[in-house]
Amino acid sequence: MLSEMDSAADIRIYNYKTGTVHTEKGVVIYDKSTLDVKCLGNECADTFDKIWNSKNYALAATISMGKIYHYIAAEMLIKWMIGKYVDRVDGKLRIFKRSKRALIYLHEPISPVDIRMYIDLMLMLLYKDVYVITMDTGHIKGDKIRFAGKNIHVIGTDTFLAGRTPEKAIREAEEVYGKLDCAIEITKDRHLEYARYAYETFKKDCERWGIDLTEIID
Repeated sequence: MLSEMDSAADIRIYNYKTGTVHTEKGVVIYDKSTLDVKCLGNECADTFDKIWNSKNYALAATISMGKIYHYIAAEMLIKWMIGKYVDRVDGKLRIFKRSKRALIYLHEPISPVDIRMYIDLMLMLLYKDVYVITMDTGHIKGDKIRFAGKNIHVIGTDTFLAGRTPEKAIREAEEVYGKLDCAIEITKDRHLEYARYAYETFKKDCERWGIDLTEIID
């Protein structure tokens, strides 16, 4: 049986000052009655089995298939990751950010509305220059957008990669865009989980529409 854990994205965060990369599962566990978040990211995997049949707690995928499904929880998770992996040096909180620039790399094609959600999220985290790398979905890219006094850059994947792997391109991004505070990579380590999730969602949609799968599957 598939769960929210299977559908959740894997979120990588790059610390440009230390050169380190950390990965967290894009999930949170929350109290159903109070909506208070009890744990975030990889911590949820350790307690997932305990709360699976719980009436009090629920597991939620904040980001799936590249899309933000729970905005507040996603903001909370990414803010927590930045605080844990970027804003602290040797366990001590930095007084100032290294830069007001941040980069987001999205592996899945998403709509302009979904891109706007990521931009809003990063602006909420007080970044002033946001670089969004996304697959070419036929929308205008490359132009700098001025929004609420901030600079937004939407760049196609092919232009950004220039023949490199995503990790190498992200690590070398400062050579093109200047000093960055961090990079957030929205990816999936096991794409089979996405495939199963998409297939189960498709089956539910067909059932809701009253369509027999044998009518459309050769």
